[in-house]
Amino acid sequence: MIVRPVNQGGLSLGVYNFTDAPGPEQMKRELVAAFAARGLRHWGSEDTYHTRAKGLKTFIAWAAELDPPIASMAQFTVSHWKQWRLTGGVDRATVGVLLGEIGALPEATRAAVTARIRRKKPAIKTGYSRAELKAIRSAAAKTVRTARLRIADNVTLLERWRAGAADLEDEDARWGELLDHMARTADAPRLPCGQMPDRVKKVIVKEGFGRAISRLFPTPTEMGAAAILLACHEAWNMSVLEKMEIPTYWPNADQNADEPAVHHVATDKPRRRGRRHNTNNLVNVGEGSAGQAMQQVLDMSAQARATLDQLGTPSMSLFLSRRITPGAAKDPGLFTDGRGLDWAIRAWARQQEAGDPDFPTGVATSTVRHAVQVIHGGPRNNTETVHRDAYLMQDQGVRDDAADIVAEALSAAVAQARAQVQMRVIVEDDGSGDPDAQEIAERAGIGTETAQGVVSGLLDTPVAACTDFEHSPFTASGPCSVSFLLCFACPNALATGRHLPRIIYLHRALEAQRSVASASAWLQDWAAHHARVADLLDTHCPVDARPALLATLSDHDRNLVDRMLERRLDP
Repeated sequence: MIVRPVNQGGLSLGVYNFTDAPGPEQMKRELVAAFAARGLRHWGSEDTYHTRAKGLKTFIAWAAELDPPIASMAQFTVSHWKQWRLTGGVDRATVGVLLGEIGALPEATRAAVTARIRRKKPAIKTGYSRAELKAIRSAAAKTVRTARLRIADNVTLLERWRAGAADLEDEDARWGELLDHMARTADAPRLPCGQMPDRVKKVIVKEGFGRAISRLFPTPTEMGAAAILLACHEAWNMSVLEKMEIPTYWPNADQNADEPAVHHVATDKPRRRGRRHNTNNLVNVGEGSAGQAMQQVLDMSAQARATLDQLGTPSMSLFLSRRITPGAAKDPGLFTDGRGLDWAIRAWARQQEAGDPDFPTGVATSTVRHAVQVIHGGPRNNTETVHRDAYLMQDQGVRDDAADIVAEALSAAVAQARAQVQMRVIVEDDGSGDPDAQEIAERAGIGTETAQGVVSGLLDTPVAACTDFEHSPFTASGPCSVSFLLCFACPNALATGRHLPRIIYLHRALEAQRSVASASAWLQDWAAHHARVADLLDTHCPVDARPALLATLSDHDRNLVDRMLERRLDP
């Protein structure tokens, strides 16, 4: 009745005790076993376990009051399931998943529980504009920069005081002594009763304890701004930021440098399951870069980490801030880490809205992440499918622009392909094999000797055969000197059945390139080639015939096409 899950690294994901739950023992054991089994296979975060355990306890309490009562889940009927659904609780989906794990559940009930529930269409979002996103990023950067400079100035004062600088004025000397105590204890000097001595009160009376302690440590709201700043650069969501630790390795840079050139940041997104772990390289190329933003966050929290080390409670969390009052039981202590980001971000956003009526509303990592993915393009810690369906297709601005853009682009691509595909394709009508040299010569209108070179492979390029290499329509004089991808737009190119596997493989490689290239790079460098290859295959090779042809492709041919796409065969 007690579940103690661990993650992939063996670290605890919490303890979930169902011992005191009401209801028959057998029913509870079956449900808790289902909870443990489901979590073992699918859940990787403490938050997920906590949410699912809360939902299960709600269900157990409800099931314990059924009339007539049930002793085990083998007596749980379709009628019971419908009653549970009518409660309207937010835990319905959670419980349905767990019930599907119970072998004793009646088949009729299992069918009802696992039946697909029609989901509401996701709401269309009106995301931030480019100007609004820039305003959010600028405000967050200003907050982080101000905190970093404040802490750096006070650390410098502390170091001078510790070095015994004789030129310190009386006030600076008093502050130096106080900062030294704060750096060692994370607090001001205290009397046994908990009050600060009068001599300490006299030093901090003008600014108060909160501002005094923030001379060395960032406040929670400043760390909220830091999280938003990094989200503006990298589109990280809350689950990633909460667990983020300081970069531990900087490739291609001196690890002893004050500001490493590249921060190697590990991320963990449990929802991606087998692909949950990822890395991001944040390059520091100066003002406005992601690497510099990371460096500023590290600088502003460095003293907090040093103090925690001295207190014997070291932390690798990237987001450390000093509370004014101790934390609650779930997160005790004077410092808070990434687990407090949700509140910190909301507090920072409220401050910005209060100070600037034009500041965008509803600022959170989710809204910022949506805007970054829509405006700057490309998936961020998610797949191309999720990027398209969950972000682009749910953004009102994208939907407004998409229809005309897609129609125009498709029309242009098809027209260009049909107008420019000049490669000739000669295959046997019955698909029994390649035509012989005589047939190729007659159908292509070329000499017999040239046709024999086509059949033998002597005239092959990576994608077809070239019947007149010395006279190219793309080269003003002399032999052809353009990319082999332009063979599809060349009347000198000729493909037979034995070339089709290479062309099919090339088409699939271009499709893969399309999934990773930015929209501008695709349109500029690849779209025209892809359209010609696709049009040729649509005309001369049915889709259902392609897998069998592709299976005949040799490793040599596959390597040849790969090298062509990598530009290693260009003249």
